Amino acid sequence: MNLRSLAAVPFTFLLACSTVSAGAPTGDGNRASRAQHAAAVAAPATGHSAGDVDGTAVAHMGAAEIAALRAEGPAALERLLLAYDRMHAESVRDQMAATIDKVAGQRYATVSRLYWYEDLEAAKAVAKATGKPILSLRMLGRLDEDLSCANSRFFRTTLYPDAAVSTLLRERFVLHWSSERNAPRVTVDFGDGRKLESTVTGNSAHYVLDGDGRPIDVLPGLYAPQVFIRELTTAATLHASIRGKTGSERDQALIAHHQAAMEALNQRWASLPAIPVIEGSRMLLTGATVTRAAALAQRATMSKAYVEVPMLKTVDVGADPGALPADLELWAEIGQRLLEVGAPPEAAAAEAALANRWGLEARAVKPKPGKAAPAAAARPILDDRARALVDSMLAVPAGGSRLDDAARAAVIAQLEQTIVADTALNEVRLRPLIRGYLVSALMGGDASFATVNSWIYTNAFHAPSTDVWMGLLPRDTFTGLPGGAVTGGA
Repeated sequence: MNLRSLAAVPFTFLLACSTVSAGAPTGDGNRASRAQHAAAVAAPATGHSAGDVDGTAVAHMGAAEIAALRAEGPAALERLLLAYDRMHAESVRDQMAATIDKVAGQRYATVSRLYWYEDLEAAKAVAKATGKPILSLRMLGRLDEDLSCANSRFFRTTLYPDAAVSTLLRERFVLHWSSERNAPRVTVDFGDGRKLESTVTGNSAHYVLDGDGRPIDVLPGLYAPQVFIRELTTAATLHASIRGKTGSERDQALIAHHQAAMEALNQRWASLPAIPVIEGSRMLLTGATVTRAAALAQRATMSKAYVEVPMLKTVDVGADPGALPADLELWAEIGQRLLEVGAPPEAAAAEAALANRWGLEARAVKPKPGKAAPAAAARPILDDRARALVDSMLAVPAGGSRLDDAARAAVIAQLEQTIVADTALNEVRLRPLIRGYLVSALMGGDASFATVNSWIYTNAFHAPSTDVWMGLLPRDTFTGLPGGAVTGGA
């Protein structure tokens, strides 16, 4: 069974949320004309500088003033960010940041530096005026609110703050987001004044659209920044190659691209060697980590010492990725090798050699002849800006206690591992499924944004719009509560 025939598998990982939809809401909070949006990008406002902006006034702007800045577009955000960068009073900066988020249409905009349209028609007008593709995020909830779906929260804290990601998005794309539906929230009340509030379920996707709002590619769920950059750069190049093409010529170019991408993924998968995995590891492995684990395991005997060493094993990934368990540690290691991300350059070769040697001893797993692990990228998963943002959020006291440096570092290490695992699962399980659907739709179906989005939420994310309870209300299980615990709504 190859990747093209892989059945959809429900997402089981911690970072789950989604971004794309058909018939997205078009409200922008302001009603600026599409021509205004296009002009704001093509010819930014003149006669303004950071010196013209009063930080205190920005901090106390009302809804009408924020709407006027939203109407101006990215140029207004740029002026506010210049003023923010020059402001030294921390209390004023904090208040300015809240206003800047509203103007940008995104939480933590002072770090990401991105402007997002909420009106797809406005985004299309700018895309046509500039010749850029649209990157449209479909999500649950709102990008400018804390309690949006989980993936969008990770986008804001680990992906968009990345300096290289931010530059790519600002220079090569028109950004737009829309909401599939509200993000379901859950509150745990401890009865003594303490409460925990978060969101549950949902998924999100980034759509690459042409100036007419038609999908040319989709990235489902969370991606590591390096892979996100690589895939969006390819998508931008694809968009440039089909500009001016219409009808069957355009569709055939897209079909050929997605078919070639699926075949390339099949070939990369077939080249994977046996993969070393340490069960229960909460970080990405390096060659040194695996070498130490193997040395300990080989010295261990069938005594108490055996359970005290890392449980190192090797996995032959085989021909069918759908047959592999959705283990965090395994898919993080697959992501490092398949996508060439998340480990020092020397780690891949060292770990592959060790896996082959130790795997033959422990599991009699033979490597595929003549296949070597690809060289991994030296770049860390989170860059300095994203890491600083995540660390600042972890440093906030929770439940009366503050995480120390070591505890925060451990959380970030596991976060990076989870990001790589999610990236691998998205690329191997969900994206081929979506590519296959796009190809069939382009061959004779309806490849509109609305139809593609509806199909993805129903068949890839298993969250059809017809299920108003999003799978959270059991209809066939007795809960012991009247009405199955429903306290409001129908």
